[in-house]
Amino acid sequence: MDQNEIQALIFVTTIIVLILAITLIVFFFYFQQKKTNYLIEQREIQQRFEEEITKSKLEIQEQTLQNISWEIHDNIGQLLSVAKMQLNMVQMDLSEKEQNKIMEIGDIVSKSLQELRWLAKSLSPETIKNKGLIESITHEISRFNRLNFVNATLTVSENHYQLSNEKEIILFRILQEFCNNSLKYSKAENLTVELNYKPSHLDIFIEDDGIGFDMNDTANHDGIGLLNMKSRTKLIGATFEMRSIENKGTKLYISCPKEEAHEKN
Repeated sequence: MDQNEIQALIFVTTIIVLILAITLIVFFFYFQQKKTNYLIEQREIQQRFEEEITKSKLEIQEQTLQNISWEIHDNIGQLLSVAKMQLNMVQMDLSEKEQNKIMEIGDIVSKSLQELRWLAKSLSPETIKNKGLIESITHEISRFNRLNFVNATLTVSENHYQLSNEKEIILFRILQEFCNNSLKYSKAENLTVELNYKPSHLDIFIEDDGIGFDMNDTANHDGIGLLNMKSRTKLIGATFEMRSIENKGTKLYISCPKEEAHEKN
């Protein structure tokens, strides 16, 4: 084999090796891309599955709250109304002193009936849909102050608008959960809520001056429903941040994007 043949063989071999190497590299990247796409698809499927689970849980919760609202309004409310009527009937056959006592009891029953009706409204998702986020929160804040649970204040910026029903219900439920846990556990004297409507999103700030809790204690996270609130905000594409310091209170910040179609003039 002469020199030219050897060079030709080396050249052909080199070309074949290069072709094989390129083919292997192409196949490697092809299968790597397929693997990456598969993993991304699996993550998306898992995310959609989790979102559907969360939606189902929320639907069940809302239906449960709706049923409780009906029970309070229709059954307990009706019983209290009957009790008030019976007190009025009994009152006519009593002395003036006894009538005054019955009137006091009647006033208590009336106030209880009113509070139950307010509570029933706050539990009903239909009320939130009809009244909107601002009015629903206003009623909740008024109820806290009326019952002397806490000194609660609400501040709403100008140029406010409505979000979708789903977002407003979820945001209201998050606020309810924070406030209820604040009333139960924080021993707060003051509670402030701010709704800051910006052109592209709504910022919500909630703060109490209670005893706070250790953010590193996962038991506390479960106790105040932190994971539940996070999953709710994630479902509507909102950001969520909670900060708490022991003996210095708790703060919650939510930023929720708005839809142009829901903007009001």
